[in-house]
Amino acid sequence: MKQENVLESKPLREKIADKIRADIIKGVHADGERLVEPKLAKSLGISRTPIREALRQLETEGFIEIVPRKGAVVKALTIKDIDDLYAVKASLEGLAARQAAANLNEKDIDRLRKINEKFRDIAYENPNVMDEYLKYNVDFHNIFITASDNKKILEILDSLAKNFQRLKTVLVSNRERAKHAVAEHQEIIEAFASGDPDLVEKKVRWHIQNAWEYLKHNIRK
Repeated sequence: MKQENVLESKPLREKIADKIRADIIKGVHADGERLVEPKLAKSLGISRTPIREALRQLETEGFIEIVPRKGAVVKALTIKDIDDLYAVKASLEGLAARQAAANLNEKDIDRLRKINEKFRDIAYENPNVMDEYLKYNVDFHNIFITASDNKKILEILDSLAKNFQRLKTVLVSNRERAKHAVAEHQEIIEAFASGDPDLVEKKVRWHIQNAWEYLKHNIRK
């Protein structure tokens, strides 16, 4: 698809932000790299105003920071940043699970089981299929997040998800972590089947905290 057609498919500021964000996630723009407005405007064939607006949006999302005398710079995720992200994620997904406990029916729980079976097949047989692995993991969590029927939780977690995309290579790069995730998902399913809101909140928080510890350990290597 030609660049101009891509940019026409959404409001310009939003589309530019999507493109720059995707490039940061893919490593096209490295941590600490300057994002020069005139250069970006020239490469996209547009004025600097929507570029500036897009950069402001990415600053609020935590993808870039505005540095005096340097301008927009790709922001590296520090261990503290990851701690903060996971603390919020664990709390909100735990709350979502608690609120979903009364709403999930047998059909929903069966969907959780089927998704985890697919997740297990990838974890044990082909853990290098990163995009498929991530898709099933997201699908699994989205069932109970959506069932919480809490729009504010959905909005905040959706915003956080953009930053978690930057961590996806580390998150799915270890076969043993993948196997542990399958077992943790199974415990979450059993908790939902029990109908105990305290237990489902505890299990979801525990699952996310385990991923958090694994990620920090591997980043420090």
